[in-house]
Amino acid sequence: MMKIGAASVLRRSSLFNKPSWLLCTIADLDERIKLLTLNSLSENNAGSFALRANFYYEERPQLRALLQDLYNACLSLADHYCRELANNRHSFRYSPIPPLSFDVNSQSDGGNTGEAIDSDAESSLSFQPHSVEARQIDPDMIIADLVLRNIDHEFILNELSIKKNQWSETVRKLELQQNLLDVLESERLILLNDNATLEYRLTSLLRENKGLASESLFLKRKASELARCVLKMREDHRVCMLNQKIDDLQQQIYGLEKRNKEYHEYFVKQDKNTSKKARGGKQMSLEDCLQVRHGGGARLKKCSSAKLEKDERSSNGGDGGGRASKMWARIKKFDFLVCGPHLYPTYC
Repeated sequence: MMKIGAASVLRRSSLFNKPSWLLCTIADLDERIKLLTLNSLSENNAGSFALRANFYYEERPQLRALLQDLYNACLSLADHYCRELANNRHSFRYSPIPPLSFDVNSQSDGGNTGEAIDSDAESSLSFQPHSVEARQIDPDMIIADLVLRNIDHEFILNELSIKKNQWSETVRKLELQQNLLDVLESERLILLNDNATLEYRLTSLLRENKGLASESLFLKRKASELARCVLKMREDHRVCMLNQKIDDLQQQIYGLEKRNKEYHEYFVKQDKNTSKKARGGKQMSLEDCLQVRHGGGARLKKCSSAKLEKDERSSNGGDGGGRASKMWARIKKFDFLVCGPHLYPTYC
Protein backbone atom coordinates (compact mmCIF):
# COMPACT_ATOMS: atom_id res chain seq x y z
CA MET A 1 0.00 0.00 0.00
CA MET A 2 2.80 2.37 0.85
CA LYS A 3 4.61 1.45 -2.39
CA ILE A 4 1.50 2.22 -4.48
CA GLY A 5 1.06 5.58 -2.76
CA ALA A 6 4.71 6.45 -3.29
CA ALA A 7 4.50 5.58 -6.99
CA SER A 8 1.42 7.76 -7.50
CA VAL A 9 3.11 10.61 -5.68
CA LEU A 10 6.22 10.24 -7.85
CA ARG A 11 4.14 10.35 -11.03
CA ARG A 12 2.33 13.42 -9.75
CA SER A 13 5.53 15.09 -8.57
CA SER A 14 7.08 14.81 -12.02
CA LEU A 15 4.48 17.23 -13.29
CA PHE A 16 5.15 19.95 -10.66
CA ASN A 17 8.19 21.67 -9.23
CA LYS A 18 8.76 21.60 -5.41
CA PRO A 19 10.54 24.09 -3.10
CA SER A 20 14.07 23.29 -2.03
CA TRP A 21 13.37 23.48 1.73
CA LEU A 22 10.60 20.93 1.37
CA LEU A 23 12.80 18.59 -0.65
CA CYS A 24 15.63 18.88 1.93
CA THR A 25 13.31 18.11 4.81
CA ILE A 26 11.79 15.15 3.07
CA ALA A 27 15.24 13.82 2.13
CA ASP A 28 16.48 14.14 5.73
CA LEU A 29 13.50 12.34 7.11
CA ASP A 30 13.77 9.64 4.47
CA GLU A 31 17.41 9.02 5.33
CA ARG A 32 16.63 8.73 9.03
CA ILE A 33 13.81 6.28 8.40
CA LYS A 34 16.00 4.18 6.11
CA LEU A 35 18.79 4.13 8.70
CA LEU A 36 16.47 3.00 11.45
CA THR A 37 14.88 0.38 9.21
CA LEU A 38 18.24 -1.04 8.20
CA ASN A 39 19.40 -1.18 11.80
CA SER A 40 16.22 -2.92 12.88
CA LEU A 41 16.47 -5.47 10.06
CA SER A 42 20.10 -6.23 10.82
CA GLU A 43 19.47 -6.61 14.54
CA ASN A 44 16.40 -8.76 14.08
CA ASN A 45 18.62 -11.40 12.45
CA ALA A 46 20.63 -11.74 15.67
CA GLY A 47 19.93 -15.00 17.40
CA SER A 48 21.17 -14.24 20.90
CA PHE A 49 18.68 -13.49 23.63
CA ALA A 50 20.78 -10.61 25.00
CA LEU A 51 20.72 -8.75 21.67
CA ARG A 52 17.00 -9.21 21.29
CA ALA A 53 16.43 -8.02 24.86
CA ASN A 54 18.65 -4.99 24.23
CA PHE A 55 16.71 -4.20 21.07
CA TYR A 56 13.37 -4.63 22.82
CA TYR A 57 14.10 -2.63 25.96
CA GLU A 58 16.51 0.07 24.72
CA GLU A 59 16.44 0.60 20.97
CA ARG A 60 12.76 0.03 20.41
CA PRO A 61 11.74 2.97 22.66
CA GLN A 62 14.25 5.13 20.82
CA LEU A 63 12.73 4.05 17.51
CA ARG A 64 9.26 4.91 18.78
CA ALA A 65 10.44 8.32 19.92
CA LEU A 66 12.03 9.03 16.55
CA LEU A 67 8.91 7.92 14.70
CA GLN A 68 6.83 10.18 16.92
CA ASP A 69 9.12 13.09 16.11
CA LEU A 70 8.81 12.22 12.42
CA TYR A 71 5.07 12.15 12.65
CA ASN A 72 4.95 15.52 14.39
CA ALA A 73 7.31 17.01 11.81
CA CYS A 74 5.16 15.71 8.97
CA LEU A 75 2.08 17.16 10.61
CA SER A 76 3.73 20.54 11.02
CA LEU A 77 4.91 20.54 7.40
CA ALA A 78 1.51 19.54 6.15
CA ASP A 79 -0.12 22.19 8.29
CA HIS A 80 2.25 24.83 7.01
CA TYR A 81 1.79 23.74 3.43
CA CYS A 82 -1.99 23.62 3.70
CA ARG A 83 -2.15 27.03 5.29
CA GLU A 84 -0.06 28.45 2.48
CA LEU A 85 -2.39 26.85 -0.02
CA ALA A 86 -5.40 28.23 1.80
CA ASN A 87 -3.93 31.72 1.69
CA ASN A 88 -3.00 31.54 -1.98
CA ARG A 89 -5.63 29.21 -3.42
CA HIS A 90 -7.09 31.89 -5.72
CA SER A 91 -3.77 32.93 -7.21
CA PHE A 92 -1.27 30.05 -6.95
CA ARG A 93 -1.22 26.32 -7.51
CA TYR A 94 1.13 24.07 -5.53
CA SER A 95 1.78 20.40 -5.82
CA PRO A 96 0.85 18.23 -2.77
CA ILE A 97 3.45 16.90 -0.36
CA PRO A 98 4.74 13.51 -1.48
CA PRO A 99 4.34 10.90 1.21
CA LEU A 100 7.43 9.20 2.63
CA SER A 101 8.51 5.82 1.36
CA PHE A 102 9.40 3.14 3.87
CA ASP A 103 10.80 0.83 1.15
CA VAL A 104 14.48 0.32 1.77
CA ASN A 105 15.20 -1.59 -1.47
CA SER A 106 13.77 1.05 -3.84
CA GLN A 107 16.50 2.90 -5.69
CA SER A 108 14.24 5.49 -7.30
CA ASP A 109 13.70 7.36 -4.01
CA GLY A 110 17.43 7.59 -3.47
CA GLY A 111 17.88 9.13 -6.89
CA ASN A 112 15.06 11.58 -6.33
CA THR A 113 16.49 12.63 -2.97
CA GLY A 114 19.88 13.10 -4.56
CA GLU A 115 18.39 15.26 -7.25
CA ALA A 116 16.49 17.19 -4.56
CA ILE A 117 19.68 17.79 -2.59
CA ASP A 118 21.50 18.87 -5.77
CA SER A 119 18.78 21.42 -6.51
CA ASP A 120 19.18 23.24 -3.16
CA ALA A 121 20.01 26.43 -5.01
CA GLU A 122 16.41 26.86 -6.02
CA SER A 123 14.32 29.16 -3.92
CA SER A 124 10.70 29.00 -3.07
CA LEU A 125 10.36 32.60 -4.12
CA SER A 126 11.54 31.82 -7.65
CA PHE A 127 8.82 29.28 -8.13
CA GLN A 128 6.21 30.55 -10.62
CA PRO A 129 3.04 28.45 -10.54
CA HIS A 130 0.69 28.35 -13.51
CA SER A 131 -2.27 30.65 -13.36
CA VAL A 132 -5.69 29.06 -13.47
CA GLU A 133 -9.11 30.34 -14.20
CA ALA A 134 -11.34 31.34 -11.32
CA ARG A 135 -14.21 29.18 -12.51
CA GLN A 136 -12.08 26.02 -12.72
CA ILE A 137 -12.43 23.60 -9.75
CA ASP A 138 -9.10 22.50 -8.30
CA PRO A 139 -9.16 19.02 -6.68
CA ASP A 140 -5.85 19.73 -4.92
CA MET A 141 -7.45 22.62 -3.10
CA ILE A 142 -10.26 20.36 -1.98
CA ILE A 143 -7.75 17.80 -0.75
CA ALA A 144 -5.78 20.53 1.03
CA ASP A 145 -8.95 21.77 2.72
CA LEU A 146 -9.78 18.26 3.82
CA VAL A 147 -6.27 17.78 5.18
CA LEU A 148 -6.50 21.12 6.97
CA ARG A 149 -9.83 20.16 8.46
CA ASN A 150 -8.46 16.81 9.56
CA ILE A 151 -5.43 18.47 11.13
CA ASP A 152 -7.65 20.97 12.92
CA HIS A 153 -9.85 18.13 14.06
CA GLU A 154 -6.84 16.26 15.40
CA PHE A 155 -5.60 19.38 17.18
CA ILE A 156 -9.02 19.91 18.67
CA LEU A 157 -9.21 16.28 19.78
CA ASN A 158 -5.76 16.57 21.31
CA GLU A 159 -6.72 19.75 23.13
CA LEU A 160 -9.97 18.13 24.21
CA SER A 161 -8.10 15.14 25.62
CA ILE A 162 -5.72 17.51 27.42
CA LYS A 163 -8.69 19.44 28.82
CA LYS A 164 -10.32 16.19 29.89
CA ASN A 165 -7.16 15.15 31.67
CA GLN A 166 -6.96 18.56 33.31
CA TRP A 167 -10.61 18.35 34.27
CA SER A 168 -10.16 14.88 35.75
CA GLU A 169 -7.11 16.14 37.62
CA THR A 170 -9.04 19.14 38.95
CA VAL A 171 -11.95 16.88 39.92
CA ARG A 172 -9.54 14.60 41.75
CA LYS A 173 -7.98 17.58 43.49
CA LEU A 174 -11.43 18.88 44.41
CA GLU A 175 -12.35 15.50 45.85
CA LEU A 176 -9.13 15.44 47.84
CA GLN A 177 -9.79 18.96 49.07
CA GLN A 178 -13.36 17.99 49.96
CA ASN A 179 -12.09 15.00 51.91
CA LEU A 180 -9.53 17.21 53.60
CA LEU A 181 -12.27 19.72 54.39
CA ASP A 182 -14.40 16.96 55.90
CA VAL A 183 -11.46 15.80 58.00
CA LEU A 184 -10.79 19.36 59.15
CA GLU A 185 -14.47 19.83 59.97
CA SER A 186 -14.48 16.65 62.04
CA GLU A 187 -11.32 17.79 63.81
CA ARG A 188 -12.95 21.19 64.43
CA LEU A 189 -15.97 19.50 66.00
CA ILE A 190 -13.70 17.33 68.13
CA LEU A 191 -11.76 20.41 69.25
CA LEU A 192 -15.01 22.23 70.05
CA ASN A 193 -16.12 19.27 72.15
CA ASP A 194 -12.77 19.19 73.91
CA ASN A 195 -13.00 22.94 74.49
CA ALA A 196 -16.45 22.54 76.02
CA THR A 197 -15.25 19.76 78.32
CA LEU A 198 -12.22 21.79 79.35
CA GLU A 199 -14.42 24.82 80.03
CA TYR A 200 -16.72 22.70 82.21
CA ARG A 201 -13.73 21.30 84.09
CA LEU A 202 -12.36 24.82 84.52
CA THR A 203 -15.64 26.05 86.00
CA SER A 204 -15.77 23.06 88.34
CA LEU A 205 -12.18 23.66 89.40
CA LEU A 206 -12.94 27.34 90.02
CA ARG A 207 -15.89 26.36 92.19
CA GLU A 208 -13.74 23.89 94.11
CA ASN A 209 -11.10 26.57 94.50
CA LYS A 210 -13.66 28.96 95.95
CA GLY A 211 -14.89 26.27 98.34
CA LEU A 212 -11.35 25.46 99.42
CA ALA A 213 -10.61 29.16 99.92
CA SER A 214 -13.68 29.54 102.15
CA GLU A 215 -12.72 26.38 104.06
CA SER A 216 -9.18 27.67 104.51
CA LEU A 217 -10.55 30.96 105.90
CA PHE A 218 -12.85 29.03 108.25
CA LEU A 219 -9.94 26.85 109.38
CA LYS A 220 -7.80 29.94 109.95
CA ARG A 221 -10.52 31.46 112.09
CA LYS A 222 -10.93 28.24 114.05
CA ALA A 223 -7.17 27.99 114.49
CA SER A 224 -7.03 31.55 115.79
CA GLU A 225 -9.91 30.81 118.18
CA LEU A 226 -8.20 27.63 119.37
CA ALA A 227 -4.97 29.54 119.88
CA ARG A 228 -6.86 32.11 121.92
CA CYS A 229 -8.52 29.36 123.93
CA VAL A 230 -5.15 27.72 124.57
CA LEU A 231 -3.68 31.02 125.68
CA LYS A 232 -6.70 31.67 127.87
CA MET A 233 -6.43 28.18 129.36
CA ARG A 234 -2.77 28.74 130.07
CA GLU A 235 -3.54 32.09 131.67
CA ASP A 236 -6.38 30.55 133.66
CA HIS A 237 -4.10 27.75 134.77
CA ARG A 238 -1.47 30.24 135.81
CA VAL A 239 -4.09 32.32 137.62
CA CYS A 240 -5.40 29.22 139.37
CA MET A 241 -1.92 28.21 140.42
CA LEU A 242 -1.22 31.72 141.64
CA ASN A 243 -4.53 31.76 143.53
CA GLN A 244 -3.64 28.48 145.16
CA LYS A 245 -0.24 29.83 146.14
CA ILE A 246 -1.87 33.02 147.41
CA ASP A 247 -4.34 30.97 149.48
CA ASP A 248 -1.52 28.90 150.91
CA LEU A 249 0.43 32.02 151.76
CA GLN A 250 -2.64 33.63 153.31
CA GLN A 251 -3.23 30.52 155.40
CA GLN A 252 0.39 30.56 156.49
CA ILE A 253 0.13 34.29 157.27
CA TYR A 254 -3.07 33.66 159.22
CA GLY A 255 -1.40 30.88 161.19
CA LEU A 256 1.64 33.03 161.85
CA GLU A 257 -0.51 35.95 162.97
CA LYS A 258 -2.48 33.64 165.23
CA ARG A 259 0.68 32.28 166.75
CA ASN A 260 2.06 35.82 167.06
CA LYS A 261 -1.04 36.86 168.92
CA GLU A 262 -0.76 33.90 171.26
CA TYR A 263 2.90 34.63 171.83
CA HIS A 264 2.10 38.25 172.51
CA GLU A 265 -0.53 37.29 175.06
CA TYR A 266 1.87 34.87 176.72
CA PHE A 267 4.59 37.49 176.80
CA VAL A 268 2.19 39.98 178.36
CA LYS A 269 1.21 37.43 180.98
CA GLN A 270 4.84 36.60 181.60
CA ASP A 271 5.66 40.28 181.99
CA LYS A 272 2.93 40.62 184.52
CA ASN A 273 4.06 37.56 186.44
CA THR A 274 7.69 38.63 186.45
CA SER A 275 6.76 42.05 187.69
CA LYS A 276 4.74 40.48 190.48
CA LYS A 277 7.51 38.08 191.38
CA ALA A 278 10.08 40.85 191.29
CA ARG A 279 7.98 42.73 193.74
CA GLY A 280 7.50 39.72 195.98
CA GLY A 281 11.18 38.74 195.85
CA LYS A 282 10.36 35.38 194.49
CA GLN A 283 11.94 33.85 191.42
CA MET A 284 9.95 31.82 189.04
CA SER A 285 11.09 30.18 185.85
CA LEU A 286 9.50 31.05 182.50
CA GLU A 287 8.87 27.40 181.72
CA ASP A 288 6.10 27.26 184.33
CA CYS A 289 4.39 30.24 182.77
CA LEU A 290 4.60 29.38 179.08
CA GLN A 291 2.65 26.31 178.19
CA VAL A 292 2.07 26.25 174.47
CA ARG A 293 -0.51 23.98 172.92
CA HIS A 294 1.45 23.00 169.84
CA GLY A 295 4.90 21.49 169.43
CA GLY A 296 6.43 24.77 168.21
CA GLY A 297 6.29 26.23 171.77
CA ALA A 298 9.22 24.13 173.00
CA ARG A 299 11.75 26.34 171.31
CA LEU A 300 10.06 29.42 172.77
CA LYS A 301 10.15 27.87 176.24
CA LYS A 302 13.85 27.21 175.93
CA CYS A 303 14.48 30.73 174.66
CA SER A 304 12.40 32.25 177.43
CA SER A 305 14.13 30.15 180.11
CA ALA A 306 17.50 31.15 178.74
CA LYS A 307 16.47 34.78 178.81
CA LEU A 308 15.22 34.49 182.39
CA GLU A 309 18.47 32.94 183.51
CA LYS A 310 20.33 35.77 181.79
CA ASP A 311 18.08 38.27 183.56
CA GLU A 312 18.81 36.69 186.87
CA ARG A 313 22.49 36.72 186.10
CA SER A 314 22.28 40.35 185.04
CA SER A 315 20.37 41.24 188.16
CA ASN A 316 22.97 39.47 190.22
CA GLY A 317 25.88 40.77 188.13
CA GLY A 318 25.22 44.50 188.07
CA ASP A 319 26.03 45.82 184.48
CA GLY A 320 24.21 43.02 182.69
CA GLY A 321 20.90 44.13 184.12
CA GLY A 322 20.61 47.08 181.73
CA ARG A 323 21.15 44.94 178.63
CA ALA A 324 18.57 42.38 179.76
CA SER A 325 16.03 45.07 180.41
CA LYS A 326 16.57 46.51 176.90
CA MET A 327 16.16 43.08 175.30
CA TRP A 328 13.05 42.41 177.27
CA ALA A 329 11.64 45.81 176.27
CA ARG A 330 12.15 44.98 172.58
CA ILE A 331 10.46 41.61 172.95
CA LYS A 332 7.67 43.25 174.80
CA LYS A 333 7.08 45.79 172.10
CA PHE A 334 7.29 43.13 169.26
CA ASP A 335 7.00 45.64 166.41
CA PHE A 336 7.69 43.21 163.54
CA LEU A 337 4.54 41.12 164.23
CA VAL A 338 1.22 42.60 163.11
CA CYS A 339 -1.70 41.39 165.09
CA GLY A 340 -5.19 40.87 163.71
CA PRO A 341 -6.44 38.58 160.93
CA HIS A 342 -6.87 40.02 157.39
CA LEU A 343 -7.80 37.09 155.16
CA TYR A 344 -9.68 37.39 151.86
CA PRO A 345 -9.58 33.90 150.35
CA THR A 346 -10.13 33.54 146.57
CA TYR A 347 -10.66 30.33 144.71
CA CYS A 348 -10.10 29.53 141.07
